[in-house]
Amino acid sequence: MGIRVGVVADDVTGANDIGSAFGNGGFRSAVFPLNLIEGRDMEAEAQGLDVIIIDTDSRFDEPKEAAGKVQRAVEILKRLPCDRYFKKTCSVFRGNIGAEFDSMQEALGEKCAMVILGFPKNGRTTLEGIHYVYGEKLENSQFRNDPIHPMTTSFLPDILHQQSGKKVGIVTFRDLDLGLSHVLCKKEQLKKECAYIVFDIRGQEDLRLVAKAVSGERMLCGSSAIGEALPEFYGKLCLEKTLVAAGSLTGQSRSQIRYLEKKGWKSFILDGRAVFEENTRLQEEQRLIESLAETFDHHGQALLHTWQETERMEEIKVIAGKMGLTRAEMGKLISRSLCRVIHGTLERTGIRNLVVAGGDTSAAVSFELGVYRMEIGREIETGVPVMTGKSSLGILNLVLKSGSFGSEKFLLKAADALRGKWYD
Repeated sequence: MGIRVGVVADDVTGANDIGSAFGNGGFRSAVFPLNLIEGRDMEAEAQGLDVIIIDTDSRFDEPKEAAGKVQRAVEILKRLPCDRYFKKTCSVFRGNIGAEFDSMQEALGEKCAMVILGFPKNGRTTLEGIHYVYGEKLENSQFRNDPIHPMTTSFLPDILHQQSGKKVGIVTFRDLDLGLSHVLCKKEQLKKECAYIVFDIRGQEDLRLVAKAVSGERMLCGSSAIGEALPEFYGKLCLEKTLVAAGSLTGQSRSQIRYLEKKGWKSFILDGRAVFEENTRLQEEQRLIESLAETFDHHGQALLHTWQETERMEEIKVIAGKMGLTRAEMGKLISRSLCRVIHGTLERTGIRNLVVAGGDTSAAVSFELGVYRMEIGREIETGVPVMTGKSSLGILNLVLKSGSFGSEKFLLKAADALRGKWYD
């Protein structure tokens, strides 16, 4: 089963264009006109497809009508569901850009979306937010005289802000030249204050770097070009590999962690000292996501946990105390950071098997992943079943356990159960 992408395009040629781009990356796609599919069994129609593209035919509609069509299309895609959503637009920003972007964002409940308009193979590039057509600024190109959507501005954030009213940030080519880690940190910083982030694109290398940087994001907007680069980083949903995460400090959890480590599981520890300052927190979270993703390239399992040693925890308590934080506030900072690492790792790797140790941690992870339904399955040990969860990432295979539950071997048994291996 592959990562499923839901695309909403504003005209049929653009729909075909992005389908072709994803096809070049090895993804199967099909286009469905919105006005002909409502009431049809879209789950059946989407069988075997990696990319479902709905054409709203809304480029020349009034903004309110266009927004309504996008909302209807997104609701159809959500019911499938999809793992990623893409608002396909004209490569020179003609059409109801703001209304349609905002409509998808609101329908998905997303606070920030990535915007990649560059299409180097077709002469469209973006530098410092300024869009060019075959080397000419957009405002000086043939599209200046477009009879319906004359493009008299080249600065993409201005075009989007004028239509949406929301704040727009930029990741420039200078950021791209500093490498992936810098781009990821810049992106996370901008997400805190911006509804949209526009990325510079000079050529195919930039496109590939940006695709890697945004592959974990749920909502993307822009031209079809990025569709060719994304499949490499989307990969396939992985139901054979398992992430085990532990935030509990109970004796049982410590024993279960040690047992996995003795069994050869590669272990990654969240440095609790890093969570108190934003820059160090972002760096630590990104370090762990990158390390876990690299491990899953070669191994079927990995263990993520917080510090378990008493002296380490005392060190963190001292830092929290100096900052005037209570124990509860300190715990929430660590828990939220752990949750973001888990979320980022699942998005990055496509892994959908997750074991979480710790009651509070399980609740925080469920909230972070948007788990809104949990179907109870077979019991692994007393009081702890396997579950199938529906979440913002799609279907997850889950085990959530209290820190004080389970035998020494429980985490191993849970990981094996998610892969279909049961112990009598």
